[in-house]
Amino acid sequence: MHWVNVEGYPMPIPIGGHPALELCNTWAGWSAPPSPEREWLRDFDRLAVWTGHVRLLTPTSVARLREQGRRDPTAAHEVLAATRQLRTALHDILLDPHDTDAFRHVAEEAQRAAAAATLETDRTGLAHWSLPDDLGLRLPLLAGARAAADLLTTPARTEVRACPADDCGWLFLDPRGRRRWCSMATCGNRAKVRAWAARRQPL
Repeated sequence: MHWVNVEGYPMPIPIGGHPALELCNTWAGWSAPPSPEREWLRDFDRLAVWTGHVRLLTPTSVARLREQGRRDPTAAHEVLAATRQLRTALHDILLDPHDTDAFRHVAEEAQRAAAAATLETDRTGLAHWSLPDDLGLRLPLLAGARAAADLLTTPARTEVRACPADDCGWLFLDPRGRRRWCSMATCGNRAKVRAWAARRQPL
């Protein structure tokens, strides 16, 4: 079981350890042949729900986005397509730090997010950067870009690993250098079962 039902949609269980990695993991099977069935973000409404699922945006923002998406489906689809492009570029730069084209794409979106962000404080006085709701339909894209920048500018960026399962490739943080699979409950156990079956094959 690697998904849960969120607002009527199947959504991947967050296992990456960072919202930017969860964005990459909305595509299932990076090393497998492309297929529409591997896409978790099949429309803008699911994208909006997903941002709430991984706590990139508040429930209030998600509800507003879903309504805006229904009113302007063409613009919503453009944002969805741009978010998927960001996802691919982020995935590529995380696995290949020398991919300058991928980095440039992520950096451009991250700079737009940074320009739109405002510095706010909570009740304790702790400050944090926030993206205002008046960004409209672009909010999920910029929130994803903001998360990407947060990951790429911290030491955690060097702790990113890819699940070696043939039909997976999901990314996750491995700070201790001991984690191999995205999830032992799915990919890890399947690998164990395959290895056990191979040992049982007659000569």
